Amino acid sequence: MQEHIIVRLLTRIFDFLLLNVLWVLCSIPVISLGASTTALYSVMLKIVENEEGYIIWDFLKAFKRNFRQSTTVWCILLGIGVALFADYQFVQNISGVMRTIGMVLLGMIVLVYIYEVVFVFPLIARFDNTTINMLKNAVLIPISRLPYAVFVLGLSGMCVCVTLLNRTTIMIGAVVWSMIGVSLIVYANSLLLRRMFCPYE
Repeated sequence: MQEHIIVRLLTRIFDFLLLNVLWVLCSIPVISLGASTTALYSVMLKIVENEEGYIIWDFLKAFKRNFRQSTTVWCILLGIGVALFADYQFVQNISGVMRTIGMVLLGMIVLVYIYEVVFVFPLIARFDNTTINMLKNAVLIPISRLPYAVFVLGLSGMCVCVTLLNRTTIMIGAVVWSMIGVSLIVYANSLLLRRMFCPYE
């Protein structure tokens, strides 16, 4: 029994390493980052429900199937991210009350933006819907299932913050994220997302 558990654990670690490599390779042309993230979530959501098949085939199939919609969404989010950064630079140059109001409004918009970035690709991986509805549901569904959303955002945020603590953690993080880190965080998120999506399936 113990040997069986060890074999399963090693197999799962290998799967995560393989998926991480696939994600990195498919994300190299930055334009395809959204499609590769959707594909990774597609496989991980199957893994947490013990429905996975052939890891490589499932990833590539999901990558191809969702490429157009995921890439469209990623380009939209990338454009919004650039605009938000420009707005932040502009608000920083304002003084007085207007700066405070601007930062509060910008903070609220950034919060919605974070919801989109974190939740829209798992939604595309799990459901069939229009791009507009995907973007809308990436905010509405997490809000309706707020405890799960808080855990997903908290876990993801904590991992990013720990990575960015200092130069040493950034260097270590670059190695970990490129080898297995992305797969691990997506797997942990998928455990929560499965419960979040359950009422809508």
